[in-house]
Amino acid sequence: MAFTNSNDLLNGRTPTVFPSGSQVVVQPASIALLAGDLTLNNIGAVGVLPAGCVPVAMYVDSAELDSGTNTITLDIGLLNAAGTAFDTTFATGLTVAQAGGVVQVLSANLLRLAKASGDRKIGVKVSAAPNVAQAGSVFIHTHYRAA
Repeated sequence: MAFTNSNDLLNGRTPTVFPSGSQVVVQPASIALLAGDLTLNNIGAVGVLPAGCVPVAMYVDSAELDSGTNTITLDIGLLNAAGTAFDTTFATGLTVAQAGGVVQVLSANLLRLAKASGDRKIGVKVSAAPNVAQAGSVFIHTHYRAA
């Protein structure tokens, strides 16, 4: 099941930032998640990594999406063409959505990713269901450069 909501970046109403030279640019993207979106293994798109670019850093900023015992964890990666799984996983078991906050994604998969000829979608997966799901937003700030 995909997420209920989308965003202007995914729908093409907001253009994706593309570096004009060797500089690093940042593309913030967010998705408003409903409590019903926070089921085990639910996965959906949040942002876009443009064609010809490679990531250099990523930050995940989440509202508190779980109350009570705080069991929710998130995985971050690049979605496959169908949007049903990750082709490349950048982070697993992130607990940032348990109380809300920001975490930097540090991963060899992120830093070693090769450029591609087409745009790729950055996604979030609920890898452990919340104790008590509550609606909120997840932001992914992707720093990337042309390769």
